[in-house]
Order: sequence, then structure tokens, then C-alpha cells
Amino acid sequence: MSSPHVLMVGCGDLGIRLGKQLAAEGWRVSAVRRRVDPLPDNFNAITGDYTQRADLTGLIDLQPDYVVFTPLPTARDSAGYYQGYAAPVAQMAELGLLSSLKGGVLVSSTRVYAQAGGDWVDESSPLTQTDPLAASIIEAERQFLAVCPGATVLRASGIYGEWPGMLIQRLQKGLCSPDPDRISNRIHRDDLAGIMAFCLRRLEQGETNDPVYIASDQRPSQVGEVEAWLIQRLGLSAMKGVATSRLANRRCSSQLLRSAGYRFSYPDYQTGFSALMAQHLP
Repeated sequence: MSSPHVLMVGCGDLGIRLGKQLAAEGWRVSAVRRRVDPLPDNFNAITGDYTQRADLTGLIDLQPDYVVFTPLPTARDSAGYYQGYAAPVAQMAELGLLSSLKGGVLVSSTRVYAQAGGDWVDESSPLTQTDPLAASIIEAERQFLAVCPGATVLRASGIYGEWPGMLIQRLQKGLCSPDPDRISNRIHRDDLAGIMAFCLRRLEQGETNDPVYIASDQRPSQVGEVEAWLIQRLGLSAMKGVATSRLANRRCSSQLLRSAGYRFSYPDYQTGFSALMAQHLP
């Protein structure tokens, strides 16, 4: 029996974390990205740009069992989100790259939800009709689920796990949130990679995933609570300014994912940030 073969279309930090897990379990791992130098030696490294049809065409001959797509916008505007999300999925669908698979995973975003009043959302909650950037993410989800057999969309909340990361860097500059009561959600990079691996393993074992899972830890928290905890743990001085960005306000439930059997390595921000600080601080 041949080893399962996964193709990662776009392979940054998340893809590398996922690929290392699967390769250690005997999977064949192919990865396409514009610069392949960072890829591990046991990956089948393919130089390519998933926003270019010609580069996607070259992937068909690989005949993978599974595709994992971890898209990013090419720019922070409507065109950039379309080029980064919806257009590549449409191209992969037209080329037949998705229809012959045993399954696939698309990493999406909780940005797609309409809720902004602090209430809970789950996989069935209404999607936004007013965010033009989220529209391309929603379209990518729709196409991926329609064309790829065994497809699963992972709607990830705020991804953290690099050091020091944007939040800690901001606090180190003395900048706190202008909206401390806003509810924030997050997912550690290791858990997001773990969830992708969890979904692929289930498919390979003949199990069925739900079409959509929210990938977010078990503790939505007020921004002010998270900041105060980090300020205390890092020994920072009083804040002398405020950050200007304002983000969504909702509580993301990962109950469906946990009911499927996934167990978080970092179920809340305290366990995740504590592990980071233990690794990087004296």
C-alpha cells in the first residue's frame, strides 16, 4: 500500500509545521511556493506561484491524494483578496486539480462571519454581506467545497505562535487597544497545523469530516484581559498610547471540532503565551 501523498499549495510556516508532522508519519509531502529554500529536505519542493495558472497546471501530474491550500491576500484590498483566495481556487477547479482528490483542506478565516456584537458564532452562523474583503474568502470556500471531494474549510481566528508576534511587539511599544472590552479569538500555530493534520488523518482512515470547522481555541477573551495578563507577565511599564486598529467583536466556538475528537495543545491564550515566554525569555 502506497503512502498517502499531500500537496500543499502555498507552504509557509503553517504548511511546514503540517508537513513535518505528516512526513514523520510516512506521508509523502509535496509543497509549492515561490521560494523553496526554507522547505525541509524531505519535502518534494516545487518552485511556483499559486496565483499563476501556468504554475498550477504543472501540479496536475503529481496526482496527489490530498491538497492543502493556505492562501494569503496578495494585497490588503479587494483585488488582493480575490487574487489570493477566490481566483486560485477557481483556477484549480477549472484545471481539474481538485476533483480527483480523496480530500482537501482550505484554511479560511473567521472574518467571514457577520456577527460583531460580542455574541457566539458557530459553523452555521450567518456570513457577512458587507465586508468586500471577506467576500472573496467566502467565494473561495464555496468553490472549494463544491468541487473537492471530502473537502473541509477551517475558519481560523487570530493566528499566533511566533515570537514576539504582533501583539507583544505592540505592547512593548506601549500601545494598548482602544477597545479593551472587545472579544478576541485566537489559535496557536501548532494547533492550527495540528487541526489540519487531524482532518487529513481522519480522511485517510475513512472517516468523514464536517465541511466547515471553526479553528479557534476554547477561551474567547476580552482584549483588555489578554493585554493586562501579558503586561504583568512581561513586566512592562504603564501603557502610553493606544493602537489604532479595530477588529471584529465575536465569540468563536470550536465545539464542533472538539466533538470530532481534536484536543487542543493550547486551549487558551495563557497556555499558549506561557509556552512562548518559557521558550524565548530568560
